[in-house]
Amino acid sequence: MRLIFLIILILLQVSAFASTNAITEKSQKQRGVKTSFVPTKDSQDVKFDFQSVSVAQVISLVYLEALKQPYVIDPSVLKDDRLVSFRFDTGSGNLKLFWREFLDSLGFQIETRNGVDYLFSKKVPEEIKPVTEVFVYRPQYRQVSYLTGLLTPLFTSGTFTVNRSVHATGGAKNPPNSAAPGSAASFIDQDSDTLVFQGTSEEVSKLKKIMPLVDVAIGEVVVKLVVYEVTTGKTEGSAFGLALNLLGGRFGLSIGNVNSLANSISLKSANIDAALSALSGDTRFNAISTPQLRVKSGTQARLTVGQDVPTLGAVTYSQNGGQPVQSVEYRSSGVILDLLPVVRESSVDMTIDQQISDFAKTQTGVNNSPTLTKRQLSTTVSVADGELVLIGGLTQDKSTDTHSGMSFLPKLFHTKSNDDSRTEIILMIQVTKVQQAL
Repeated sequence: MRLIFLIILILLQVSAFASTNAITEKSQKQRGVKTSFVPTKDSQDVKFDFQSVSVAQVISLVYLEALKQPYVIDPSVLKDDRLVSFRFDTGSGNLKLFWREFLDSLGFQIETRNGVDYLFSKKVPEEIKPVTEVFVYRPQYRQVSYLTGLLTPLFTSGTFTVNRSVHATGGAKNPPNSAAPGSAASFIDQDSDTLVFQGTSEEVSKLKKIMPLVDVAIGEVVVKLVVYEVTTGKTEGSAFGLALNLLGGRFGLSIGNVNSLANSISLKSANIDAALSALSGDTRFNAISTPQLRVKSGTQARLTVGQDVPTLGAVTYSQNGGQPVQSVEYRSSGVILDLLPVVRESSVDMTIDQQISDFAKTQTGVNNSPTLTKRQLSTTVSVADGELVLIGGLTQDKSTDTHSGMSFLPKLFHTKSNDDSRTEIILMIQVTKVQQAL
């Protein structure tokens, strides 16, 4: 009876094992998983071919079919749902060595105790946070946004409190306390009158050494400028050459052949007031504008002398089909001067935009909207402290025909005259650095 009972028990286990394998293979086929285990005559000579198999299944199959060694799997390993694929043949390497390296690549570790392999996830070492301190600084000359934008790349762990996850340019930074907590604006860089830095002691010491070198006074310049409108005949040459001859006689300079010169020249030993006096004696030179401005480096200054003239803008229609609404835009005319100086150690880079404009009755184009007539000069020059620069070359030719005589007489007895004139804009500018008080 015992023998019959043992035979029945063995048959039941074999049947249960076969059904389990069938269910596993069916589920793997449904998930597109491919596995292959080929044993050979030698139990140590095996081949594996796994494709898209979960980590827990791979570990169980390798230990049951190849290593045949007791093992314990940590719950964190069983929760790993990553799919892995690999192929191995014991004929080309050592299985145990390969197995340890494979698990190590997945972030697992094996410890063997009393012949049992324990598999668990590697412990990630806790990051040791450095000891930080706070440094508070009130800028003397520069804005906080300028200092933080310049110094932030120098520090890896330390941070400035005005910096946010969304970086903005200096002009677009929000003023302090202007953004509600949790709003989109609160993620944009802030501006403030106090700089607060949190970092390690080495970073704070580094910041204290750098700050006096970057928080320095911003350079300023005094710009004296004269805009001339010069009217000459076509036979008199250019107004630029005429101005150079007058200045050369006043200051004892040898200008040479003005035709070989460019449309600008600098006089380092001249003064703009003396140059203005020299040119005022010639009636052909009409000083349109003589502004004098004090401008900070990197900022734009504008001077407008004229009027705002209404011009027709866009036409809008209401949804109800009512009367169209004509918008009106005001445009400036007259003498418009834009200056942007950048003060450097030995020079000043000056961007100049000079416009002289007026409105006239429209002959072509949109009716009832005046025409803007303008002459504009835009340039960028690099000048030394106190250097006088003369810029010209913006000319306009005019031709006027006149007739005189009795209307009842034939045209043969009429007198005709033709007057050709040339108008040129000349810009004379002198830039002087403002000495900073100690």
